[in-house]
Amino acid sequence: MASGLGWNPLNTSWNFTNTGAFGDSFGPLSAGMASVAALSAIATYRAQSTELERTKKRDRETDKQNARLAFERTFFQLLDHHRQNVSNIDLDGSGPQRTGQDAFRSMVYYLRNHTATGMRSAWGKTFSKYQNDLGHYFRFLYHFVRFIDRSGVQDAYFYIQILRATLSESELILLGANCAYGEGAEKFRDLVERYSLLHNLSSKAIDEFEIRGAFAETAFQRH
Repeated sequence: MASGLGWNPLNTSWNFTNTGAFGDSFGPLSAGMASVAALSAIATYRAQSTELERTKKRDRETDKQNARLAFERTFFQLLDHHRQNVSNIDLDGSGPQRTGQDAFRSMVYYLRNHTATGMRSAWGKTFSKYQNDLGHYFRFLYHFVRFIDRSGVQDAYFYIQILRATLSESELILLGANCAYGEGAEKFRDLVERYSLLHNLSSKAIDEFEIRGAFAETAFQRH
């Protein structure tokens, strides 16, 4: 304002043309700095996205591992309970007391002695006589196999093999008879066929108790 009134003690010459040119020289520099900032922001975003994806992947793997550990913990608890069920079977009769695998062999012996009237009739008599023991045994075994089937674990058959390896010949005969001529035909037979639960059953027993004709061949095959 004072300069406009003629007061200029420093005798300064104001050339706004030059100052405008000087200011314009910052234009390319500003644009370059903006580009660098943009590229830096993009690089940061990509790095953060990559790290986020890695974190998600680690979380997914952790979730899978935790799910597998939880499944296996339950599986081995059920397997132990199944073995206890077998050991706790106790048959009282006129003869000596029979428990565990001896009890299963006695039930098969009874079944064999009544096959003259046909397998369906023989199984009906056998199950009726030993219903308290066999009913609980088959219910638990069915839900055990069903648990594995519905768990979603990728190698379910591997765990079925572990369970299957614990089943004796007598247990397999009774399982086959129940699924062929008894209550197991409704639901359990499908799982028996799906996971080849009768794979270890001897050919002699299959023929003697007329089991093969009641199942798809997968019930006896190796996967």
